[in-house]
Amino acid sequence: MQAKTGKPSVMVVEDDNELRERILVPGLRSEGFEVDSSDSAMTLYRALSLRSWDLFVVDIGLPDENGFEVARHLRQRGEAGIVILTGRASAEDQVRGLDGGADAYLSKPVGVDVLAAALRSVLRRIAPGAQVVVPVPMRAGWCLQQQGWQLVSPSGSRVALARGERLLLTLLTNATGEVVEREVIIDRLRSDDREFDPHRLEMLVHRLRRKVRAASGEDLPLNTVRGLGYLLLP
Repeated sequence: MQAKTGKPSVMVVEDDNELRERILVPGLRSEGFEVDSSDSAMTLYRALSLRSWDLFVVDIGLPDENGFEVARHLRQRGEAGIVILTGRASAEDQVRGLDGGADAYLSKPVGVDVLAAALRSVLRRIAPGAQVVVPVPMRAGWCLQQQGWQLVSPSGSRVALARGERLLLTLLTNATGEVVEREVIIDRLRSDDREFDPHRLEMLVHRLRRKVRAASGEDLPLNTVRGLGYLLLP
């Protein structure tokens, strides 16, 4: 079921804490999903007793049960979409995963944008007509339109966004009013562009502010929190 936010809900089952919490979870949130996470099959099964999700991202190498069995269990429960994300890339494993109930099989490393595209593709198959990407409201009068990659100002001015600008704003939007650490932003940008230089983040923010000001005559409510990261004011 879609979450009360209207966004498709995803459960990420991955035991690599850094990959899960610093890349996959924030990355998928920036792509327009509501995301929860588990670090083991047992944690997942306990969570399933309380609610359901539209989509699941499952690693094979879990500490207590392999992902093939988890995918099979999820398939027996119903029609949720299942994407296996793993470092095991053999044809035998791919066949085993897909025959066992997964809708897609992706081998690490993979960009978050590719994973998100796979999830959207699966969602279209299992829930035709579902709204996968929705406009994200920002500060009063500001709107980030993800499908059009445009930022709309309170006065109605439209600012076309480059890929890095869109990733930055969607990440900050999902944490409006909270500081997003610099390292988290860099990890997200690197998951999309492995050549991204951390020193480019400050320049990206500077150019985005200047670009928005020039196009709309208004200041983007994006603040730098020295020593920590960035904050999008509510």
